[in-house]
Amino acid sequence: MHFKLWLLSAIFFTIPSSLLLAFEAKLSVPAIPYEVLTISSKIEPERFFRGELEGYPHMYEFTLGEEQVLTVKVMQKEASLLLPLSLIIVKANDNNRGVAEVGRVSGKDTTTWLPYEDSRLGFSILQGETFTTTLGSGVYRMEVSTPENVGKYMLMIGTTDNPQGYFATVADIYRLQSFFGLPFLTIFLSSYVFYPFGVILLLGLMYLTWRYKKPLNHA
Repeated sequence: MHFKLWLLSAIFFTIPSSLLLAFEAKLSVPAIPYEVLTISSKIEPERFFRGELEGYPHMYEFTLGEEQVLTVKVMQKEASLLLPLSLIIVKANDNNRGVAEVGRVSGKDTTTWLPYEDSRLGFSILQGETFTTTLGSGVYRMEVSTPENVGKYMLMIGTTDNPQGYFATVADIYRLQSFFGLPFLTIFLSSYVFYPFGVILLLGLMYLTWRYKKPLNHA
C-alpha cells in the first residue's frame, strides 16, 4: 500500500509543470446549415474549437462589453493536400445596418501554413497566420471557410493558459485525435500520457528490481 501511494505521488510530481496546462477542443456542430455558433465573450484565455465543413462555412459569434485583444488562428492536420482554410472577422453595425470587416486571413498560399509545436497533441498539425487586433465593445462574428467548404479544421482563440483537470485533458486530446482519424495508440505519443507512462514503467522496474533483490540478500 505504501508503495502504491508513493508511486502515484511520484507520477504527478515528476510531470513537468509545462504539461499541466489544459488542452480542450470543443466540437462545433451547427444544428442546421449556416447556424451561428455563440461562444463566450472571454476571448483571451486559450480555447480550441474543432469542426468539419460539410458544404457551408462555420460562423462563430461573441459579444464584448469592453475592449479586449483578439488573437485567433485556424489549424489543420498535416496532410499531403492542404485545405485552403480562410478566416474572416466582422463586426455587426448598429441598428442592423449590416457588418463591417475587421480583418481576414487567407489560407490559399501553402507557404503560410507552419508546423504547430505542441507536445500535448501527439500528432503533427499546421497553423495558419495569426490574426491579432484590439476590439471594442460590440457583436463580432468569425467565419471559417474554404472555396468548397469541405474539410476538418481547428480554431484557436486566445493565448493565456486555461487550466483544466488532467484526466479531462487526456480525454479531450483522445477525442481530437479520433476526430482527425488517428488510431487509438496515438494517445501514447501525447506528452500528457508519454511522461506519466514512462514514470510508471521506470518505477515499476525499480520496484521489481528491489523486490527480487531482497530475497537474495537473505539467502
